[in-house]
Amino acid sequence: MSDKYCARCGKMLPEGSLKYMVHIQILSDFDGVLPYAEDDLSEEIQTLLKKMEDMDVQELEDEVYQEISFVLCERCKKLFARDPLNSETVIFPLNKKLENLIH
Repeated sequence: MSDKYCARCGKMLPEGSLKYMVHIQILSDFDGVLPYAEDDLSEEIQTLLKKMEDMDVQELEDEVYQEISFVLCERCKKLFARDPLNSETVIFPLNKKLENLIH
């Protein structure tokens, strides 16, 4: 088995060293609301099907489901676990709280 590197800071993580595997699943979400009038729905479906014909299969799959895995060192794992969305550098709308954005 070869050495691994922290995906965040690049630190070498030799065999037997403390490291953390992060596995993220990204799934599309549907709240049950279709933003189209019922009479426009069949036209919208045809438009979407036409758009899908021109898309790459992987691109279509990624729109619905993605898995991402990476290895972190102990320091980067702590930073990631404390702030996985990097909210310290992202400005959220004033009326939104981070805890309302995470399920």
